[in-house]
Order: sequence, then C-alpha cells, then structure tokens
Amino acid sequence: MSSNPIRLQYLFNRYVNNTCSTDELREFWQLMGELSENDIVTEDIKHLWEARRNSRYSSENVDWDTLFDEMMRKGKRLEINYEKVGSRSKLKWIRIVAAACLLGVIVSGGIYLFDIKKTTEKALQAGIVNDVLPGKNGAILTLDNGKQVILDSSGNGVVALQNGARIEQDSGKLTYHKDKTTAAISNNTMTTPVGRKYQLTLSDGTQVWLNAASSITFPTTFSGDQRVVSITGEAYFEVARDTKKPFLVNVDNMRVEVLGTNFNINAYSDEDIIKTTLLQGSVKVKKGGNEQLLLPGQQAQLDKDNKFRLITDVDMDLEMAWKNDEFYFKYADLRTVMRQLSRWYDLEIIYENGAPLDKHFEGEIPMNTMLSQVLDVLGKNNVHFHLQGKKLTVLP
Repeated sequence: MSSNPIRLQYLFNRYVNNTCSTDELREFWQLMGELSENDIVTEDIKHLWEARRNSRYSSENVDWDTLFDEMMRKGKRLEINYEKVGSRSKLKWIRIVAAACLLGVIVSGGIYLFDIKKTTEKALQAGIVNDVLPGKNGAILTLDNGKQVILDSSGNGVVALQNGARIEQDSGKLTYHKDKTTAAISNNTMTTPVGRKYQLTLSDGTQVWLNAASSITFPTTFSGDQRVVSITGEAYFEVARDTKKPFLVNVDNMRVEVLGTNFNINAYSDEDIIKTTLLQGSVKVKKGGNEQLLLPGQQAQLDKDNKFRLITDVDMDLEMAWKNDEFYFKYADLRTVMRQLSRWYDLEIIYENGAPLDKHFEGEIPMNTMLSQVLDVLGKNNVHFHLQGKKLTVLP
C-alpha cells in the first residue's frame, strides 16, 4: 500500500493539470512504486468514478494508454527508478489513475473524496430538509421598449421581433437572427439573476456565456464600423471574426478590443480585481491612459488603483470552471469560496465572528450539487455553518 495515498491522488491531479513540478513528479513515481494490487479499488471509488464520468478527466476525454506512455517517457528523461511501476500491467494502471482523478476537495492539506450519493443519504438521515437547490439556466431579457421576457419559463421558438432582428430561444439558448430588411437598431439587455447562467448568440454570430449575477447590453444588429457591447459580472466570449468591424466590450469604464477571439472577463463588483483572460487570438485591454496587450494563455488584472498586472502562467481550468459547470478552487480562502456559492445558490452570507483566515480549499465540485453536499465538503476543514432559508451563517 502507498505510504501516502492522499498525496498520490493530489500529485496525479497535478500532472493531469500540467502543473506538476520535477520534484513532484519524482515523488509521484515513488508513491506509485509502493502500491499493492488491491489499493484504492473500493465500492466508494466505484460510486465516485460514476459521478466523475462526465468531467474533463473522464474516460471519454482521456486516452489512458497514451497518458501512461507519456508519463513513462517523462520518467525516463528524469532518470527516475520506476521499475516496480513499469512492471505492472496497464489494466492495473487504469484502475489506479481512474481512482486518482475522482472528485476531491483538498482541505487543510488533505483530500476529501466527495461521494454525492452517500452525502445526500447522510443529509437525509440527519433530518436536513432546509436544503438549497443549485442554480440553473435562465435569464431575463429586457427589450428596448422596457418589456421583459423571463427566459426560464418561455418555451422554444420566437421570443420577440425587434427592429432589425428575430429573437429565438432553443434549448435554453437565445439567438438573434439579423433581419434582411433595413430597420432602426434597438438595444437589449440580458440579465442573469443570482442562481442563473445563460448563453446568447448575437446577430453577428458572436457567442456569449453569462455567469450568475451578470448582464450584457447589446444592439439587436450591429451597424457602423464597430460592434460594441457592455457587461457587468462575468462573461465568456467567442467573437465572430470581422476585420472591418472590431468588437469592443465596455466594463466598469474599461474597454476590451478584439477582432475575433475567445476570452473571459470577470468583473464582479465584490471582487478586488477585474480579470481579462485570453484563450485564443489577441485582445487589448484599456483603462484611462493604461493599456495591456494579451496573448493566448495570459491574463490582465486591473486593480482598484487602475493599474494593470500581466499574468503569464494562467490556470485556464480555474478561470473557465464556471462555464464548464464546476466550482474549481485553488488555494482559495473562505470568503472567495463563499462569494461563488452566494451567486450560484442565491445566498446571503453572514460571518458570525469574521471569516477565518487560515482556511483554504483546493479541488472541484459540480455546480449541479445540492448546497448541503457542498457544505458537508467544506465542513471537513472544520468550518461550521447554519442555514436558515437563504441565509447562510459561518460559525466560529
């Protein structure tokens, strides 16, 4: 049996995220060499593996044989003695790595494996009936004339006909189809309340994903030599390329300029910084007389003093977790965690004696998880809560 199975699980996840250092890789192989044939394979692991099947580390997305060969080659380059590991069959390896990439949250240096089924049963046995459902797809569309359409409840089909556009909803997504006739341009606003996310396709083909408690204001069709929208909160863009019409995003007196690219903006008013993260293409971020040009994989952080900081080693999984329907924490303090939960579960957070500064969390939790299950995970770090309706109190 491995001398430190929790550490082994952590190191494997570090490797899959491409964040494993040379020393960590050496440690990984040492712990692998200590495994016995029956390690890790338990009934709990089977339940967790089923829950994790649709994640980005699932068997549909990862070629385990290729991953094994790649790690062996890297081990050879580092002159690591992995003879014991190399002698094991790939079938055994698959069982080991499948268990290692299960859903887990690291709390105070240890990983708590999160079994959704068992946690739900435990909550019911404890008589917890005051639970909170996770958020879902939904938004409010405000038309130029002030009329509001609740997209949660409206069915598929034409939602509205506006100057220059036909607005249709299909399977929880809203699309603006440009009208061929000449018409005046109207401005619309889509708002996602707390506990809601939504996807929008603008008239030029640009796709926008809105996180909870966010909004975007945009024209029904784009005219002139620019495409201009404004946002609050957080939004991810896949901009349709048009060299004749640059795409401009206004947020809190800051402007992001692009032609065609994929990027994310996090500009919640209760966060200390505005983050613009570039996945593909190039963007220029401007605020007053300051500007920052971004390349793929980089992030511009704008602080309260309107100063930019360029981050070049961005964890894209962390930044894009919300779009992939996950909470992903990376050494996050309790207030950071609570802000995300408050937006998704529509909670009022109260700290009875201030937020503990020594609590940090790493790991992933699906966003379709009941609140009681999330609190059960966080409670493994000796954090206690009291839930009354939508008021969540953090106890000392």
